Amino acid sequence: MNVFDLFVNKYPPGNDLRKPTAETLEQFQGKLPAELLDFWQEYGFGNYGGGLLKIIDPTDYIDTLTLWLGEQEDCFPILMTGFGTLFIYRKRSETAGDMCLLDIHYRRSGSFSTGFSDFFERILPAENFAEQFLRVDLFQEASAKHGSLAENEIFFFAPALAFGGAESIQYVEKGNAVVHQHLLFEMGTDNSSAAKPDDMWSQAYEANPHVFELENGGLMVSFPFSETVDTILPIAPETLYEVEGETVSLWALTFVSLTKEENLGFLEYHRALQRLQPYILETRGDYLLIRGMSLAEMECVLSDAID
Repeated sequence: MNVFDLFVNKYPPGNDLRKPTAETLEQFQGKLPAELLDFWQEYGFGNYGGGLLKIIDPTDYIDTLTLWLGEQEDCFPILMTGFGTLFIYRKRSETAGDMCLLDIHYRRSGSFSTGFSDFFERILPAENFAEQFLRVDLFQEASAKHGSLAENEIFFFAPALAFGGAESIQYVEKGNAVVHQHLLFEMGTDNSSAAKPDDMWSQAYEANPHVFELENGGLMVSFPFSETVDTILPIAPETLYEVEGETVSLWALTFVSLTKEENLGFLEYHRALQRLQPYILETRGDYLLIRGMSLAEMECVLSDAID
């Protein structure tokens, strides 16, 4: 099976894709996986899945990567969501590399702790990936309101999320991807410094809380913890977050499998942190950095907790 078969099946290529030039192929020979260069030649740069994802020419977004993360040797943006999140191939050796992300809206970067082929064959086609990273429902609303995206366009929030916007259709606009990526960085320079490439925390995904109503009428606030993803979690979320005018009945951690395309289950938050002690890499202030776990490790944590 070809590395990209599941990706193309789930996110069909658009009709106006742009093929790479000979110069572009030569520039990335030996820097990116040969399978990706072959894919460029067979399909091309542009929208896939109606623009939910874009295969991009790294040269168009290298400046964005450098602006946000500083000089990144052997790191190349190769994929972008319809909302401007970049997925980056990081070459670790002559024969190995992994995949990372840069989320411009929440000013965070992270590593999937998985290789190129595994990412395209297993992680990217998973439904949980789409739910967590692609904003599928909002994308469809935005497309209906603003029209389809050109190759160099994304949807974004106005005002930005950090300045009062929200992930709701009334705040969504459409525009040039690079312009908005650079604008968001400049808007946040007074509040957030660029991530350091050698800092584990700068390469981790910071989980955000999701609120659910329980059958008894109470509220559950849950943080997602995804398979293979290095994740930053608060030590005591109840002291950092609140739901205005509401009482939270349950704080929880939900274990998400990108392999099985399902939620494996959830644990009460502090019980979950106790079970995750062996996987904690570092503590800073009110937060923990937990390394990406395999499916087997996550299932073991849940099983032991039940026992």
